[in-house]
Amino acid sequence: MSDFSAGVFTLSKNKDKVYPFLTEGELFIQYNEKWVGKLSPLDMNDDFQPQTIALSKTTPLLHIINAEDHGFCIRILHNGDITFKFEVPFNAEGELAHEIGEEMFGEEWFLDFEKAEERYKKVNEEAAKRLSTQGVPDIYFANIDEENLKAFQIFGFDEKVLQKVQQVLTVESFVKDRYEMVYALLDSIGFTQFSYVAHNYERILPNESS
Repeated sequence: MSDFSAGVFTLSKNKDKVYPFLTEGELFIQYNEKWVGKLSPLDMNDDFQPQTIALSKTTPLLHIINAEDHGFCIRILHNGDITFKFEVPFNAEGELAHEIGEEMFGEEWFLDFEKAEERYKKVNEEAAKRLSTQGVPDIYFANIDEENLKAFQIFGFDEKVLQKVQQVLTVESFVKDRYEMVYALLDSIGFTQFSYVAHNYERILPNESS
């Protein structure tokens, strides 16, 4: 089973504020001692639902999407506004290379096995050039600095934690192992072993309430 984990979270101390904003079919989970979550079938979407925006006006929310091979996104929603966002695709190179292959050789460019090796080499070289021109992956880390990370202080994180987050979210970490980077980030803010956490898994966690 593929791991597409996503949810909206807030601090455990604010869990009583979540209940009035749960809609039919949504799940409430006590993820761990620090965090509680509200899980919806729509958590993988970019747009927040009206009830989630309304909830953010009573307590700050952390929205996490970890979509296996596709990408990762973390956002802070507070008072109806997104105060922090970090989003990065996991396979920008492969997706772009496939698009370039279609441009250069047609839709079934990869099915000609005699020419496959040569074609892959050409499309990969072109993909690398275009990504470099676009500043990828550097562009995804443009807002990772001391000032922007202060948004996490709304959850009570001190300077030591914010420094850890800044050390983790680097181009170098991404290039070395993007998955390890994501899990190191989540671990640093209290989401250890964040996997298979989503509405569709209907995961039962210790001390879950509903």
